[in-house]
Amino acid sequence: MFSWSQPNKRTSGSKKTYTRQQHITSYLTDPILKPSTRKINDSTYDTVFLSKDQSALILRVHMPNNATISAPKMTLVGIRAVHPWIDSKMKVIGYSNVIGSSADFVKSGILLGAVVNHVVQHFQLNPPTQLVIVDLGLKRLQESLTGNASGNENGNASASAQKPNHQTSAPPPPAYGATQGDIDIHVASQRQLSVQSQIAEPEYELPPHFRSVLALDDSSQRQITATLQNLKLPTVSSAMPTIEAMTAETDRATMTKCADDPNTHLVPNLMTLRMIQEMEEIKQTMMEANVSIADKNLKAKDGDSDGQPFQSVKELSEEVKTLQSSLKDKMEQMNELQRKQMDLCRPMDSAKIRKRLKKAKLEAFQESEETASEWLDGDCSGVEKFLETFLETRTIHHVRAAKMERLEHA
Repeated sequence: MFSWSQPNKRTSGSKKTYTRQQHITSYLTDPILKPSTRKINDSTYDTVFLSKDQSALILRVHMPNNATISAPKMTLVGIRAVHPWIDSKMKVIGYSNVIGSSADFVKSGILLGAVVNHVVQHFQLNPPTQLVIVDLGLKRLQESLTGNASGNENGNASASAQKPNHQTSAPPPPAYGATQGDIDIHVASQRQLSVQSQIAEPEYELPPHFRSVLALDDSSQRQITATLQNLKLPTVSSAMPTIEAMTAETDRATMTKCADDPNTHLVPNLMTLRMIQEMEEIKQTMMEANVSIADKNLKAKDGDSDGQPFQSVKELSEEVKTLQSSLKDKMEQMNELQRKQMDLCRPMDSAKIRKRLKKAKLEAFQESEETASEWLDGDCSGVEKFLETFLETRTIHHVRAAKMERLEHA
């Protein structure tokens, strides 16, 4: 129904090499894709469209922002389904023969807008089967779109017909003599315009979780790998010899019993598998280890382990509580000393300093006067001793007076 023959014909002559910006621009300015495309980041975009069976789908397109052009990676997000073009992780692999590698994508000469447009049209005309919506936002979108579509008589009417004020650019109808493939593509484009007119309304705006890309960084991947390597689990058997050895003619009754009463007939056969036996051995080993640890804990409660007395858990708990209380008291003392230290290190008030200087100045003045009185009364041992003591105390007096004067005029 759809192939790459048409775009290859348009580009086979020139094989022009496009830049990444040209690819992104062709995608974002495509007249059909633009109304229903949302930007997640500089490398990832979501396009919402409706298939012919009225299923709302979201195509996530990721084109890495590298120095060289990389092939786009496309995924159907929010669903689980089956389709020849998608793998188990819902990645689009249908164009692997053209964009399987970055070199092939560059050589093809096809713009990203044309690639996404053709992928969307193919899923519109060939919807995935066994579709299960796993995202709540997409499920609500599907319910709203299905409800609007069910109100039309033929179930395929365009939403733009219901809202004539919404402007869309419809592609021209196929020319006379067009192939069935061209007609199908035109029908798909009309269907896509129908869902675009509905998606453009605010009530259908994508939920926030559609605008973020979930990816594991290198550290998380290494942690997961290391965890899996440390798990020593038995290898899962791919076959069960006892069951496979049965034949429909000879063991039909046995197989019926296994199906009707698995606990009696099937479980004993499962217990013969090597994987089950290894799991039972691991379980038994873990139980024995847990019992041993529990016994040690019980002995430690009474202060005895393997016949060797030691401090009981209760005594250790009391000691810990005592140490915690002592630590609390010492922490309070330390905090009080720190507060005093902050007070001592804080600059003093100038008025308080002047008051203390005035008091110290008077004390030095009185001391010098007493020295002079003693010399006049004849109590000093000589003139030199008197001058030395008097000048020392009177100098301190004048220094303190000078400091007071400087503080007053500062």
